[in-house]
Amino acid sequence: MNIITLKNISFSYPSQDSFVFENFSLSVEEGDYIAITGKNGCGKSTLSRIIAGLLKPVSGSVEIAQGLVIALVFQNPKNQLISGMVSRDTAFGPKNQKCSKSEIELRTIESLNITGILDKASSSTMALSLGQTQKVALSGMIAMNPDILILDEALSMLDDESKSDIYSFLDYFHKNGKTIIHITHEEEAVKRADKIISMDGTVPNEKLDLEKINTVVKKSENESDKDEVAFVFDHVSFSYDMENPVLEDVSFTLKKGKLYALEGPSGAGKSTIMETGCGLLKPQAGKVYSCGKVVLCQQNAQSGIFESFAADDVAFGPRNQGIKGKALKERVKSSMEKAKLPFDSFSDRQSFYLSGGEQKRLAIAGILAMDADILFFDEPTCALDTESRISILSMLRELASEGKTVLFSTHHEDEKKLCDYVIPVSGQKDYSTPQILPEEAKTPETQNLLAGLRKLSTVFNVRKHDKKGLVQKLPSWVKILLFLVLFVFSLIPSTLYFALSMFAAGIVYCLFAHFSLRKLIKAFLQISPFLIFFAVFQIMFRRPFDGEKLFTTAKYFTLSPSKLWFCLITYLKTLSSLSIISAFFVSTPEYDLIDGLEILLKPLCWIRIPVNYITLVMEIIFRFIPLLIDEASSIIKTQTIRGGLGETKGFFNKVRSLLPLFVPLIAQTIKRSEALSEALTVRGVK
Repeated sequence: MNIITLKNISFSYPSQDSFVFENFSLSVEEGDYIAITGKNGCGKSTLSRIIAGLLKPVSGSVEIAQGLVIALVFQNPKNQLISGMVSRDTAFGPKNQKCSKSEIELRTIESLNITGILDKASSSTMALSLGQTQKVALSGMIAMNPDILILDEALSMLDDESKSDIYSFLDYFHKNGKTIIHITHEEEAVKRADKIISMDGTVPNEKLDLEKINTVVKKSENESDKDEVAFVFDHVSFSYDMENPVLEDVSFTLKKGKLYALEGPSGAGKSTIMETGCGLLKPQAGKVYSCGKVVLCQQNAQSGIFESFAADDVAFGPRNQGIKGKALKERVKSSMEKAKLPFDSFSDRQSFYLSGGEQKRLAIAGILAMDADILFFDEPTCALDTESRISILSMLRELASEGKTVLFSTHHEDEKKLCDYVIPVSGQKDYSTPQILPEEAKTPETQNLLAGLRKLSTVFNVRKHDKKGLVQKLPSWVKILLFLVLFVFSLIPSTLYFALSMFAAGIVYCLFAHFSLRKLIKAFLQISPFLIFFAVFQIMFRRPFDGEKLFTTAKYFTLSPSKLWFCLITYLKTLSSLSIISAFFVSTPEYDLIDGLEILLKPLCWIRIPVNYITLVMEIIFRFIPLLIDEASSIIKTQTIRGGLGETKGFFNKVRSLLPLFVPLIAQTIKRSEALSEALTVRGVK
């Protein structure tokens, strides 16, 4: 029986004059395994959103059988996650389905095990690689035990081993009578399907014509500079949290005019290597040297786009280089043509309404426009159709033949065969650095603003319980009550003895929460100048008691015992509050806070107040703030690579340099809000 019927549907976005597709029809029967194929931009992702109920066609009809659970895995996995912790995010859907606690726990464990990320169950969703994030997004949908599973390029960022495991699950899922709609460019997915629906008449063929691509002349083979060093990674180590190293003693050398592939499983550190190589990250050990400007095209295409129109986005970098007028237009046009994004067709298109594949090519064009000597591309062929893959790989080969140094990351074996060298990122450390470095080799400058954002993002990362801390062992609702009592009492002291008692209580609370006293003292010292500043104002404007002895009798400044006691009590109250807040923050992760609030607010259900919505709002707030930090970080990375947001001296110059950040951040905030709304819908929030 048909469970989905689309009749002559057409769709267009508000900003576009033309239709994404017209008069498209589709019938899906229960238990079908359908592969939907087609070139980038033909409307595959739009179709998936229509089936999932996130979009409505402008014409035609959509009929879906009642009572079906439809799960859609987004092409951009970051848009799918709700919670800040991997296991809680996976459990979010089953929880909305009103499953029992034991059922939720079982589904969570099974789903994370299927995607091979069970070992990350207690990790922060913000601390994962993009491939690992894709696994979490898929886990969340599998956990809902859907009748229809829609995969929108949901395996595109995974290594071959991870793909194989998930394909095995899809086979099992299908044999149990479930329906699968797989939007894909991968031949392996097409082979498994019972039905193939091509939206433009093309069917994937992952086998690349290597001979055709290699017809580009490798000029560097016959030139004297073939062994000239262009870039060096010299025994580099890096960790985001100073505890779990991402890179350990990694070394390799890149030579001028060569094409390199960086290989390794999801989460191995490929993106970290590239960001460290172009100065976005500062290694904890080792050095990075480059003979020229290093530019990076990031893996997530949306992170590399921030201007409203395509041509403006590509022009951002050259404009910062001082290129103007006709020369600027020619640079933009040439870069877009190289990225197979025809200037005449795409220059006036709105960037945010391009397909995922088109956005990928636009991000590549923006990097090409920098005309740098050393170019890094993080998964440049991810989610691209075969024709686009060939075009991008031919472009990389051609850039190397022109004397550029090109490094790109990949999971595809055939892509590695195109390269002069393959650099593995899986523990091998046999890439020795050269004995002699070129005189012009320099260490890339790092962006201080990015370092500040990373520190801020750690505030919202999931923190594991410290088993030794007494406060951490308390039930979540007790921790919240204890904090509220201590915090309220820290604000109300009116006598010195009471203030001293609450200050002592705050210190003891910190000790039981295993909050570092060294950090607490450092915080006290940092806040003290501000407290002294406000104390001066208090002394100036607070009236002394009648008949009180005055130490000074200046016109606008009188000093009395009551004023001094008041300032001292205020100082102690502030330090008490600061210590209590710090201890609570360390001992109560986001998930504990949400669980505790849910328990404390449960009595409100008796008067029919929707407690679940209150806790949901809190969870969204905890998720959205780090999302915005992540978005700001992505924009800063891209603008820094393209010559914007340079380090400047002076307050007003720094403010002026940040202006290009705000407009795209607002635009991306709106996009993130829309994506979060869609994520809540597909996760069962009514």
